[in-house]
Amino acid sequence: MNKIKTNSVTKQSVQFKVLNEGQCGEIVHAAFRVLERTGCNVHHEGARKILQEGGCRVDGIRVYIPTYLLEKAIRTAPSQITIYDREGNPALHLGANNGNSYFGTGFENQYLIDINTGEKRLTTKQDVAKAGLVIDALPNIDLATGLACISDCTSMLADVYETRILLEHTTKPHWLWNFTRDNIKAQVEMCAAVAGGMDKFLAKPFVIAGAGASTPLAHAEDTLDKLLYMFEIGIPTPYVVATILGGTAPVTLAGSFVMGLADTLVGLLLSQLTNEGCPFMATCWTDMFDMRTMAFSHTGPEFSLGQAATADIFRYLDLPFVVHLGTTDSPIFDQQAAFDIGVQIYTGIVSGSNVNTFLGYLETAMSSSLEALVLGDETIGYIRRIVEGIEVSFETLAEEAIHNVGPSGNFLGEEHTMKHFRKRWTPTNFIRTSYEKWAADGKKDFKARANEKVKEIIAQGARKPLPPEVLAKLDAIVAKAEEKYK
Repeated sequence: MNKIKTNSVTKQSVQFKVLNEGQCGEIVHAAFRVLERTGCNVHHEGARKILQEGGCRVDGIRVYIPTYLLEKAIRTAPSQITIYDREGNPALHLGANNGNSYFGTGFENQYLIDINTGEKRLTTKQDVAKAGLVIDALPNIDLATGLACISDCTSMLADVYETRILLEHTTKPHWLWNFTRDNIKAQVEMCAAVAGGMDKFLAKPFVIAGAGASTPLAHAEDTLDKLLYMFEIGIPTPYVVATILGGTAPVTLAGSFVMGLADTLVGLLLSQLTNEGCPFMATCWTDMFDMRTMAFSHTGPEFSLGQAATADIFRYLDLPFVVHLGTTDSPIFDQQAAFDIGVQIYTGIVSGSNVNTFLGYLETAMSSSLEALVLGDETIGYIRRIVEGIEVSFETLAEEAIHNVGPSGNFLGEEHTMKHFRKRWTPTNFIRTSYEKWAADGKKDFKARANEKVKEIIAQGARKPLPPEVLAKLDAIVAKAEEKYK
């Protein structure tokens, strides 16, 4: 009896692990050996110079990286990164070992499913505005993108226009995807205008700005040109590495982790040699072919398993990281899409994945659905409650309430019930009703209810509009960027 502590509070959160520490160590050291023995091709002269001066061996465009440099870069890169919202409030607390899991939407896809016609079409500037409004209103979506590659603007400025529109329509942090170094500079300039100056923006950045590697073991000139700028000014930056099992990486999951990790470590090393201590976000995305058809795939057990294992690897390295979860291969928002999205969100949260992107995507990231965002938002809230675990304390054990009610009573009128029942998760778009009530309300399925919610959000407009003088500055920056293409 003396072992019972009646005043203690215990709460166990749920976490799913795929790899143990020994397995993570094997993968990490295999990636070290690949970069030291096989090396990688670096197509940017300035990046090669940085690597050579940092201690790497350079032979033409091939760069061989000693392990000690990678180990030092892992130590000097921040293990915690704070991303703010447009108004300067802390929004995302990133860290591989802090248990936080955030969700953002997808980027750079050309098509969407129209909320009025239900048909697939090219994305427009107006679609980005609508996406911004919906993302801003859904409480469990943490990071904004436009879910678009805008078709009704100068094609090489689609990224710049997206940033301009999102800054106006949501206060949430953004992911800046970008075509060129000039474009990312214009995007950063717009962010600085909103923040009230470059110093204020860099002190409280409300964006992450990534670029993608050319897996396997190749690092393109244009990509590195953008990355070096981001590293120089210190924007939180993921170096996006997406491996395709049996294509750009070994077909085994373990081999794909070695391949992806080797490529992202090159970005990490460049970040720390360029600006030691600058915030870097690691990636090692697992993509697949359906080997029967060679169709690209973003769903399946191996896809989710790969993202969860990535979380283990970057926890081992203590690096903030990004995975892509929350998507579907289904070309429409249907039962298959709902299953895929639900399983992936669950995987991301229980594995502690830091930032999960691609929410809202359909058709293997070729198109998107705003109704799918409503499902994602509801599902995230549901699963976040599961992983919170259960508090066991004097208050929650409720012995006094049990004594007050006694045998054959009920707890509806108890003060303890009134105090605690609101802490339970409550649905916002899922329903709990009878068939008859549902039929009387119009027989609306989840998709129909989500469509109505999306339209209601859009009709309300921006919740926190920017001042006209700030919007004018943004338009002037876009106009200046347009001059290059006239």
